[in-house]
This record gives sequence, structure tokens and C-alpha cells, in this order.
Amino acid sequence: APPPTLTVAPAPLVSVPAALTPGRVMVLTAAVLAVLGAAWLVWQIRSILLVLMIGIVLAAAIEPLVYRLRRKGLSRGQSILTVYAVILAVLTLGVYLLFPPLIAQGGDLVSDVPNILDDLEDQARASDNEFIRTTGRRTLDRAGDLWMEFEAEPPFEATTALGLVTTAVGFLFSAVTVMIVAFYWMTEKAIIKRVLLGLFPLHHRDRAHGMWDMIEAKIGGWTRGQLVLCAVIGGVSAVVYSPLLLDLRFPAALAIIAGVTELIPFIGPFIGGGVATIVALTESWQKALLVVGFVFLLQQLEGAVLVPRVMRNAVGLTPLTVVLAVLIGGVLAGPIGSVLAIPIAAAVQVLIQDLIRGREDDLSADPTEALLAGIAAGRGSAPSPGATARPPAAGPSPRPGAARAAVGGERPTGVGAMVGDAHGGPRTTGPAGGD
Repeated sequence: APPPTLTVAPAPLVSVPAALTPGRVMVLTAAVLAVLGAAWLVWQIRSILLVLMIGIVLAAAIEPLVYRLRRKGLSRGQSILTVYAVILAVLTLGVYLLFPPLIAQGGDLVSDVPNILDDLEDQARASDNEFIRTTGRRTLDRAGDLWMEFEAEPPFEATTALGLVTTAVGFLFSAVTVMIVAFYWMTEKAIIKRVLLGLFPLHHRDRAHGMWDMIEAKIGGWTRGQLVLCAVIGGVSAVVYSPLLLDLRFPAALAIIAGVTELIPFIGPFIGGGVATIVALTESWQKALLVVGFVFLLQQLEGAVLVPRVMRNAVGLTPLTVVLAVLIGGVLAGPIGSVLAIPIAAAVQVLIQDLIRGREDDLSADPTEALLAGIAAGRGSAPSPGATARPPAAGPSPRPGAARAAVGGERPTGVGAMVGDAHGGPRTTGPAGGD
């Protein structure tokens, strides 16, 4: 037999970038101006986008309840309205039960601020610590002067009161708008999802569908978990601060502050616990020490028991990512932006992880890489010089789609790939999209 020969492929041609012609410069300039104009438009309508984002978050939070009601025979619209009715009933009952004592205790707390400062100053004056007797007392004196100036010239004039009323009406209108946005998002989500997924190529559509589901699951899980944590922290604080245990003044107000500040990442628990500690310090340092111990114990239980059970790794962000997201959200949209920055960062994390995973899949599916790995492992050898390529055996040629799937690592798509999506169950093709 003749000795085999080695056939060397020609070197690939190197592409030379096109020269910058006046027409190309005009096209690039127009593209840059279009991007700047889009960014300016987004900044101008940022309040509308914020309402839309809150509505999507609300929809993701209540969607499991809607699905349960739909399995009982209700339509999607009826299920959403039923969930809304339950939410409004709970809020109305909470306002009816908590609003009167909250207003009374809040008013007492504000009017009792001078007495609280006087008690703290007396305790600082009687302290054995030199730093507390000097620096602490001067700080309390300055706080008392600021409070007296505030009472002497109250900022609540007619224009300010009108502004507060306008703000309250605007907040109520925004809340109703958020509920309407969430309603129509859930009723028309299937159409929106079909249109957006149709923009992707067919071989990437199942992957995009998986990313959509994972982002929606993370946002909904985070929202439900935060609401549960706020309710648990507020309820436990109300029991401990009540006359049953520590018997603090203003227990309802302190419990609501503890529950609401739980939404603020990192510093929220310290704010709620700090207010309760200051109120307890006006009675005795022993009670204040008990409050500090309770807050510390509650935070340890939250981190070790509540968060793993309630959140169930709903977000999965690193602490550094959470800090950066909260800071950026606070700069862009204030306190609401800080709260919403966490689910947005979780969605961005899902996109980045899926892009990295897709890149790794493409590299692992490259036949050249597999051939080089086989040669390096000793499972094959390079053909000797003089080898000639043997023509392939005659036979039926494979289908083009099968050839692409075999060479490019393309996953099957079509009716079989979408069966699980139609029933809401797991898909048998495509990446899971999780962490």
C-alpha cells in the first residue's frame, strides 16, 4: 500500500478593517446619538419605569397564589382579583387594628422627646466614665437645642401641609397604578413572553426561556421572603416589647419600625434596634441591655434559621454584590432603588451566569478541541507524512438539522422542547438556568 500523505489546510485569510469613509463616519455618529437619545429618554421616564418594575415584582410575588386558584377552576383574571381582595382585606384589618394605637404612641413618642433627652443627660451626668460625662453630655445638650429650635419654628406651614397631602395622594395613586400594572402583566404575560422570545434565534429560544423562568423565580422568591421576614420580625418585636415581657413604652410603634426597617439591607435591623434601645435607656440601663441582647439574638436567629428557610437561596448574591447594588440603587432612585436593586442584581447575575455557561458549552462542543484532546490523551495519532484522505463510505447523508446538532452541540428545539413549557413543568432540553 502507498504510504499515507498529510494534507495541510490553507492558512485562513486575515480580514483587514474597512477604511473610515465619510458615510461610515455618519452612520457611527448617528448610532452614538441614538444611544445617547435612548439613555436620555430612559432617564426622563425613570419614574414610570420604576412603577413598571414594582408592578412586575408584585406580579412575580403573587403568581404562585394565582396558579393555585386557577387549578381550582377560576380564570386568570378572577384569580388575580381574588388575591387582590385578600391583600386589601389584610391591609384594611391591619390599619384598623394598628393605626389608632400607632398614631397615639407615635404622638406620645414625639412629645416625649425632651423628657427622653433629659433622662439621658441625667444618666450621663451621673456616669463614672469621663468620656460619657463630658462628650456624651455635650452631644445630648446639642440634640436638645436642635429639638427646641425645631419646636420653636415648626416646618409644617400651610404650603408644607399641602405638599404632604399631595404626596399622600400621589403615593395612593402610585399604589393603585402598581396593582393595575401587575394585573395586566400577569394577564398578558404569555403574549409578551412569546413576542420577546420570538426575537431570539430558534436554537437559542429554549435557553432564553430558561433564563426568563429563573429570573422570574428569583424575583418572586425574594419578594415573598422579604415580606415574610418583615412580618416575623415585627410580630416577634411586638411580643417582646409588650407588657408581657420587657414592657417598653410605645411597643406598637417600635415593632412597626423594626418590621419596616427590615427591608433596608444591612443597616435596617440596627436602626430598628437602636430606636428601641434609646427608648429603653430612658427607663434603665438594665432594660436597654436586655433590648440589645434581644436584637442581637433575633438577628442571629434570622440569619441561621429564618433566612435559609424563607429565602431558600432565592437570590444567591455575594455580600459584595449586594453592597454595590444597594449603593447604586440608592444613588439612582433613593430608598426604593436600594430595595429594588437586589432583585435587579439577581436578574443580571442570572444573565451573566447563563452567558458564561453557554460559552463553556460552545467550547466543549467544538470538534477541533475534542480532536486535539484525543491526540493529547494518546487515543489517536497525527497522520504520517504522505497520507491521503480516504473518501467517506457511500451511504445516506444525514439530515442538515441532525448534522448541525451533532457538530455544533445544538440542542433540539420545536414541539418536543416546548412540551414542558406549556404545562409549567420542567423542560427536558436546554440549561436549567439556575445557579
